[in-house]
Amino acid sequence: MKKFLTAAVLSAFVSGAVFAEYNTRPGSQNLLRFSEPQLLTGAASSAGGAIFDVTPASIVNNPAVTAYEQRIVADLAGTVLIDTDSTGFAGHAGLLIPTRWGVASFLVQGIFADLDHMCLGNGMNFDASFSKDVTDQLSVGMSANFGFTSWKSETDWKLGADMGAFYNFGDLGPFKSVRFGGSLLNLGKMYSTKYVGTSYDWPGIATPKAGVAGSFLKQENFEIGASADFSSPSFQNFVIDAGLQILINKIIKVSTAWEYDVKEFGDDARNVMPSIGLSVKFRFNSREGSMLANRGWAESDMTVSGAWQQMYEDINAVSGGVILKLGLEDTTPPKIILWGEEE
Repeated sequence: MKKFLTAAVLSAFVSGAVFAEYNTRPGSQNLLRFSEPQLLTGAASSAGGAIFDVTPASIVNNPAVTAYEQRIVADLAGTVLIDTDSTGFAGHAGLLIPTRWGVASFLVQGIFADLDHMCLGNGMNFDASFSKDVTDQLSVGMSANFGFTSWKSETDWKLGADMGAFYNFGDLGPFKSVRFGGSLLNLGKMYSTKYVGTSYDWPGIATPKAGVAGSFLKQENFEIGASADFSSPSFQNFVIDAGLQILINKIIKVSTAWEYDVKEFGDDARNVMPSIGLSVKFRFNSREGSMLANRGWAESDMTVSGAWQQMYEDINAVSGGVILKLGLEDTTPPKIILWGEEE
């Protein structure tokens, strides 16, 4: 009975999306991807990025990718959007908490972008997610989100859910750490705006998304990875996202991403320039007896990042952020001892 009800609800969402009139506003499909450097340069990856890494904001693309994170992660970031005659801002605060039952993530985003060439209004969005590993390679996740916005004299709200799956395949021929991701985003009520005599939902309701990522060169202190994602907002548009990342000494990461949105290109709202980002990871020690050390977080990682992209010819996005991962990742496999001997 539960499976039947779930299928019926999904069918209703999909049918509504397919038969609704589809229009778009520049940037509306990426409403939640402007707020931090990792999102701006992450190529909307549902597989965890060209070189795998997750933040609380990763749930925007696929709520399942956070399932294998072992550490508490805090994230604070912001992006200035500079238009020809106006300036906007997008920012967020996120928190990821692993538990014995799974991984919970929370994200608060604000976007204030009533710009000449990207009118997304002024609003806030809230997201809560839960992911769980099913096996050592497969995980699933689901998130619920709520938001409100205002644009000129209009106000609106959205309430929806996302679901996704993630599979860590491993090595495949010459490719290393190959991963697959799939998600179904924006299931629910999205923002609805009157536009040139019609109305449309944004971000696109019922958006299927699939992606793959992996490294084609991986050495001890140098790695190059790539990702590709394909999505279809409201089943009436087609979007390709491609990303490339280079990791040096496991500390410095250079990222770039490019997107081809069929509808936006057709409406002469083209994102031709790729985004470019740089991040640097620092490891720091907490003094003995401090709160962090007493909780087992004597050593932790902090990543400082920045990114830039020229969007729609007239908008420059300049982004910066800090990610804190408490403690060190456990990379030592458990030992199995039988009858006093190690196996």
